[in-house]
Amino acid sequence: MGFAIRLRETGIDRLPPKVLKRSRRVQVLLLGILILSLADLAVTMTHLKTTGMMEANPIAEYLIKYTQSPGALIAFKLSTVGVCMLLLHRLRFHWEGEAAAWVAVIILAGMSIMWHTYSQEYDDPATVTVAQYDHSGNWLRFD
Repeated sequence: MGFAIRLRETGIDRLPPKVLKRSRRVQVLLLGILILSLADLAVTMTHLKTTGMMEANPIAEYLIKYTQSPGALIAFKLSTVGVCMLLLHRLRFHWEGEAAAWVAVIILAGMSIMWHTYSQEYDDPATVTVAQYDHSGNWLRFD
């Protein structure tokens, strides 16, 4: 009963069914964003703690290079994902919010494919050694 009263107070119960369906789709997309972002973070941390890697995000690269703190990188990644999800949640009733959520999921899915390719490419220790030498200034690793 209390939940129904709160819904009436917010006016959500008066929204058209089309808008309510959009809201549900965005919430599912937000779950996808969270899962894909956590997977990206897990793979990033694994590479940084083992063979190393090159980081495409200049802010994350700076944090890795100059702080050598896994906690700082985790805080940065989680806070940026959190802000993104909060904004998309606020926009969940608008088509622009749904479009942005789809774009985010597509980008993160693309990054997952890139991680898969990257992991296969750098599976061989000799390839990792060559990459470390060729990209010595850009090759990052937590010591």
